Amino acid sequence: MVMPVGFCANSDEKKAFPGRGGMSRAAYLSTISFLSLLTLATATGATATAAPRAPYPDGTPLNPRLLSLPTGIWTEIHQQKPNDKVRFRRQPHGGSAFDTRRGRLVLFGSDTHGKNWANSPLFFDLASLEWKRLYPNDHRGTYRVNDNGVPVAGRDGVHPWAMHSFGAVEYDPARDEIIVSSHPGHMVPGRFTNAVAGLWGLIRHHPTWILSLETGRWTPLPRKSVSFFPYATAFDTDRGVVIGYRNNGIYELGGKTRSWRRVKKKGLFGWHNNAVYDSRHKALVVFGTNRNSNAIVVYRPDTGEHQMMRTPRPRPPRDQHAPMAYHPIIDRTVVLVDFKPSWLKQPYWTTHTWLYDLGKDAWTPAKSALLPFPAGMNYNMAYDPGHELLLLVANRPNRPTTVWALRLKR
Repeated sequence: MVMPVGFCANSDEKKAFPGRGGMSRAAYLSTISFLSLLTLATATGATATAAPRAPYPDGTPLNPRLLSLPTGIWTEIHQQKPNDKVRFRRQPHGGSAFDTRRGRLVLFGSDTHGKNWANSPLFFDLASLEWKRLYPNDHRGTYRVNDNGVPVAGRDGVHPWAMHSFGAVEYDPARDEIIVSSHPGHMVPGRFTNAVAGLWGLIRHHPTWILSLETGRWTPLPRKSVSFFPYATAFDTDRGVVIGYRNNGIYELGGKTRSWRRVKKKGLFGWHNNAVYDSRHKALVVFGTNRNSNAIVVYRPDTGEHQMMRTPRPRPPRDQHAPMAYHPIIDRTVVLVDFKPSWLKQPYWTTHTWLYDLGKDAWTPAKSALLPFPAGMNYNMAYDPGHELLLLVANRPNRPTTVWALRLKR
C-alpha cells in the first residue's frame, strides 16, 4: 500500500516524492489523518496467518501477530496504558539494542540533567508485548564512588549511574551481554545540576559497563575506557568487536581481555551521529552530525578505508541524532528523518523512512513508511531477526510511550 505523498521541501525530496512540489494545508492534514487511521487499523485488524518459523535461540516463541503484520507501513504494536506494570517516559538521550537470544528490545539511558534518574534497563518482550524492568531505578541517595574511583549506584553499589547513552548501547550475541560505552557527562557540576557535586571530584574512571543478560549483573570494565558521549557505536558481528565513532577518531573494543584501541586518528563527523554495522559489506555506516548532514561516512575494518561517500541525489533532509538500523533481509541501512514542508508555518511534522544501499551508494525513500509525528532525538530503533521487523520506540507529542514495527521486503 502506498500512502499519498506529495509534500516536498527541496529538489532532493521532489525527486524522491513525485508530485507538484507542494500540497495545500487541507491536503497535508488529510494525509496525516490517513496515516493515523491506517496505523490504528493495522494494529488491531486481522491479517493472514504467517507460516510458522523457528523460535529464538532460548526457545522463546515468535509472536503470530507480528509475523502477519503488513509490509511497508509503520504499525503501532503497543502503547503504554495506565494499568501497565511498567510505565516510563521515553528518554530521547537513551540508547537501545536487540537481544537476539530471547527476542527482546533493550533500552538503557536517561535524560538526566538532574531531573531523571532512570538507571535500570528496560526490556520489551515481543512474545508477550509487555515492558519489563530489570530492577527499580536506584534513588540518587545511593549514588557514590567506590574504592576504585568508579561511580556506582544502588544499595550494593553494583549499578551504573543514570546517564545519556545516545547510540552507544550494543548487544554481543556470543557473550550474551549489553555493552554501554558512555558516561554521565551532563552530571558535571554546574552544567545542568549540582546533585552529585560532592561526588564528582572523587571519580577516577568512567568505565565501559557490561550487563550480563544471563545473570542480570553489571560489571565495569577495569581497563581504560573510551566514552561515546554524545556519539555512537555499532557491533561488528563478523569480528565480535564494538566499533565506536567520534570526531577525534575511530575506536574498537575487542580482544580476549577487551580493551579499547584507536584505529583511526580522525573522524569525519561531529557529535549526535548514529552508526550501524552493514554485515554484507562488512562496514561501519555513519549518519548525522550536530551541524546536520545528509551525507554517509563509511569505515571498512578489513581494508582501513574511511571516507565520506559521494552519494548522488535524492538524499534525505539533513538531520542529526536520527533513528538508524541495518536491515539484513533487504541489505539496507534504514534511517528515520524528521521532515516539515518549508512552506508550512504550523508545526506539522512527519517522519520519513529512508533506505541507504552501500553497494550502490544510493538512497531510496520508503514512501509508504511515514509516521504522522516527528521522531525527534531518538536512538531507540533496532532490527528483530526473529520477526524480520524494525522496531521503534517513539511517541506522539504528549502521548504515552509507544512501540512501532515496520516490515520491509526487497
